[in-house]
Amino acid sequence: MNQEKKLEKILDRALTEDLEDYTKLLKVLKKRLPFFGGTKRIAAALLKEVLGDISRLDVESLGFMNKTETGKIIFEDVKDGRARLFINIGKNQNISTGDLIREVVRRSGIDGKSIGKIDIHATYAFFEVPEQYAELVLHSFDNARIKGVPVVVEPAKRKNKSQ
Repeated sequence: MNQEKKLEKILDRALTEDLEDYTKLLKVLKKRLPFFGGTKRIAAALLKEVLGDISRLDVESLGFMNKTETGKIIFEDVKDGRARLFINIGKNQNISTGDLIREVVRRSGIDGKSIGKIDIHATYAFFEVPEQYAELVLHSFDNARIKGVPVVVEPAKRKNKSQ
């Protein structure tokens, strides 16, 4: 498998798989590095182990890299390490907090206990997830349907404060 395909696979895995056990292992390994940037150095070492020599790899021209840079998702409403997300279903579609938690857990693999405040309105809802999982949750709802309704999950807009 070439290096670009390996990188695509790594990014896909990071977005779609439950990596909790690996995250725990990473924390243990990080304790062995007595300086800042330990996580980045471990990630770089793993990439070197998986990819080998990348001196001929043109990182700037990688298709998925350019896409990520230009299409970076911005989470405006982040508080206490939690990103607030919008979903286009609510009470009118008979969605309960339990339904929403189950869907987020089933689709993204994150722990249901990590889901924060949930506000369900008539036709939409807001829910909070740890910031580090926000993009994963967002992508896990691509082309999703809940109770037969096509759903869209987006970063919530920050409330405008009167000045």
